[in-house]
Amino acid sequence: MNLSPAQVQRFWREWAATCKARNWTREAGLTASQIDAHRKDLLAACGFNSLTQVDRTDGFTKVLHETIALRGDSLKSAMETVDAALNQARVLRNQILTEIIPCLELYRREELAEDLAKIMEDKNRWWKLDRPSRGMTLMDLDARPIFRTDRATGGQKYMGSQLSQMQWTLSRWLNDLRNEAGDTIHDMRTRAGVPCTCAICRGTRVAASGGDPELESKAGADPELGDAVCLESNCAF
Repeated sequence: MNLSPAQVQRFWREWAATCKARNWTREAGLTASQIDAHRKDLLAACGFNSLTQVDRTDGFTKVLHETIALRGDSLKSAMETVDAALNQARVLRNQILTEIIPCLELYRREELAEDLAKIMEDKNRWWKLDRPSRGMTLMDLDARPIFRTDRATGGQKYMGSQLSQMQWTLSRWLNDLRNEAGDTIHDMRTRAGVPCTCAICRGTRVAASGGDPELESKAGADPELGDAVCLESNCAF
């Protein structure tokens, strides 16, 4: 199953509330199979044959909002069933604010706010749009995909979204700053108080080498990884 136990419990709570609101109950004369047929119709509308196929991020969010929207009492859920980019934007903003920016503060604390504003405004031509009276923030960026015409092929080329472009730019910048400071990803994330997902922090150090001394020595020889066996990619996120 893709969903966590907490997500499964959340779905069944929301589904029970929806059944009550829609009068899909045994008290209303429906059989258990008729009630379950409504649930299967809901999942099918979201693109899944069963709850076990739902992924933990976009899939669960879509199913959850579709379930709540059936009750007719949440405008927000109704909007998100139509525009999946709203959830993607929330996820990207959260990652930028809780993972990338705390790490950037290690290296650019005094200048960071000004730097972030310049990056956002430059990438999105903020000051050329209807003479805005304030600076740009992450809330002004969205996760809707952007396409540009490829001059070489004449076809459409995917450019990401405003928020994904911001995420890519900040991640590249952060890795440059980290390398200049001589920090490993583990060191940086630990100092910033951001959860680290390297092999040591995941508790998979032995699994990484299989206990083979030769493999351990080769892994430890990488200056980026340090003395310990700490598997990291170039991207801190």
